Amino acid sequence: MRARLLLVAFRSILRNRGPYLPATGILALGIGMSVAMFSLVDAVLLRPLPFPRQESIHVIWKVDPLAGSHVEELAYPELGDLQQNIQDFEYVAVMPTSLYGYAKVLQSGKAEPVQIESAPVSHDFFRVLGVAPVLGRDFASSDERVDAAPVVVLSDRVWRDEFSADPGIIGRMIRLNGQGLTVIGVMAPGVGFPRGAGLWVPLGVEAEIVERRGATFLEAIARAKRGITRERISGEVNALFQRLAVDHPEAYTRSQQGVVTPLAEYWTGSARLHLWIMLGASLLLLAASIISASNLLLSRTLSRRPEIATRLALGARPADILAQLGSEGAVVGILAAAAGLGVAQSAVRFLVRWAPPDIPRLADAALDLNSFCFAAGAAAMAALACTVVPAWSATRMHLESALREGGTRLSLSRQGSRTRSAFILAQAAVTVALLAMAALLVLSYQSMMSVDTGFRNRDALTMNLHLRGQDVSSRAFYARLLNRLREAPGVTSAAAILLRPLEGTIGWDVSYEFEYEAQGRDRRVLPKTNYEVITPGYFKTVGTPLLEGRDFDEHDSEGGEPVVIISQTLAQRIRAAGFSPLGYRLRHGHNSDRWSKVVGISSDARYRSITHRGADIFVPYSQAAQPTNYLVIRGTQSAKDLTALVRRTLAEIDSTQAVAGVATIGE
Repeated sequence: MRARLLLVAFRSILRNRGPYLPATGILALGIGMSVAMFSLVDAVLLRPLPFPRQESIHVIWKVDPLAGSHVEELAYPELGDLQQNIQDFEYVAVMPTSLYGYAKVLQSGKAEPVQIESAPVSHDFFRVLGVAPVLGRDFASSDERVDAAPVVVLSDRVWRDEFSADPGIIGRMIRLNGQGLTVIGVMAPGVGFPRGAGLWVPLGVEAEIVERRGATFLEAIARAKRGITRERISGEVNALFQRLAVDHPEAYTRSQQGVVTPLAEYWTGSARLHLWIMLGASLLLLAASIISASNLLLSRTLSRRPEIATRLALGARPADILAQLGSEGAVVGILAAAAGLGVAQSAVRFLVRWAPPDIPRLADAALDLNSFCFAAGAAAMAALACTVVPAWSATRMHLESALREGGTRLSLSRQGSRTRSAFILAQAAVTVALLAMAALLVLSYQSMMSVDTGFRNRDALTMNLHLRGQDVSSRAFYARLLNRLREAPGVTSAAAILLRPLEGTIGWDVSYEFEYEAQGRDRRVLPKTNYEVITPGYFKTVGTPLLEGRDFDEHDSEGGEPVVIISQTLAQRIRAAGFSPLGYRLRHGHNSDRWSKVVGISSDARYRSITHRGADIFVPYSQAAQPTNYLVIRGTQSAKDLTALVRRTLAEIDSTQAVAGVATIGE
């Protein structure tokens, strides 16, 4: 019986396509966009991580509000502090706050070298995550000894891509950065943590680092016992850090506070807010499309008043009329859902392709069972709305007046006109409000994503080049490579930097003080700012204006006068103290007594986060102890051609080096 009703409804829709076709199209668009956004949210935020009891895993670091520091890294001794003093943890491990500088070049001898992100971790790292290798074993405490045989655990992706899923890989020695490491394990699929890691090696810190509390470069990751809340852990961690500040005043300040972040939040970062905003906007669009479609079907019902009245007069039951209207609404919902899934498939492909590449698991987004269930729910709501509104109008029909509308009269009754007019006004008001809210959400998101980052050349191409080999001089190598690239046809500028813009919220923080505030100040509580090592021509390449002074040049040599370029925010602080920034001196680093002269002032830029504009200190690579790790190149060629040019030039200079992580600043 129900199948027959649906078949009759389908034939009726085919005969009277006028109102049904646009209603179905409007619903298909609303359902399609909402399903697409739900698929992204499901893949990134809702789908469980590949770690059992993920809610028990937390990442721990510190902040120092007094020093204006959003991230204070941990030292290796604090691993023992957490293990010994907090009994609510099952396991605790440490890992670097950022993977930059730890990438390794795999030399298989069969193809060109491949750079793979590496994560040095302490031996309990995989026990914290609750995962075990599918082949071999993970790390033991003995693997962390400095004199231990070098070993490595491969990710499933690297095992398949670089070693063709060879089941005999365990015990095999591979060459990474020219050093032989023995493969002891292969992890299960999906275990790519820290994000981007393709292999893991033991942390293996030197003996002096084991007890050195000033060597901060780590963050902790801990698995709590069952039933232990985040609030309880935060209280215990903060109490521990306060005791450490009392016991070790030379290393810590009492203004430092612990930050305990659930692994799921740490994993997704700022993408969580962005995705929820876009899902909310798509749901508002869905609601507006349902209202518009129901209004179109109401118009169809009002035009059928004489027909419905005639059927009732001939003995049809009201339930039969409602069943017909319900069947038509169901058919519209089914057709809209089918078309909407097609829209969703195309939208998912587009969004995955053009979304920022650092959103975790976004590439896994696809239409699956959850997406189909969401589409079915949306279609059910649409069918219900497209049934209830026309049915409400039909049940309020005055039979005698409706029959009088028959014959040659085509106009609607006053009651029908009033009903339709009232509903149209209500529908228009609600639709405008919903679309306004959706537009506001989208515009707010767009405004947040299109803020002035300080980099006008968003097409500038960046890539990681961490040099390997004890005999390689970083400064000389980069100078030679950059000179070759700048001379190449199609290249307008090329430079290098310690850490490329928007690589992540963790960067290189350095304390600093100006000459006017240096007398009698406790250097343990100095403010901190972002620190970058750059080559001449960097500002031109990324499109950051130099507001005053000059860029670095060949005269800023290792033995020359120490110089820096500072951002506009730092320059304003000098002006507020009554001094001219150009030519003024500052020193950076806790233990540095070396004063540097300000030779330039750059426009402010966003190096750590698109939502936060901080202060920056730039040092010429010829005077810095830290090497540059990223190339920045701009030209008239495509990104693909520029990347190929860099790889060819690099191979001509040193075939054992490799680049990775190619992306434009705009990405």
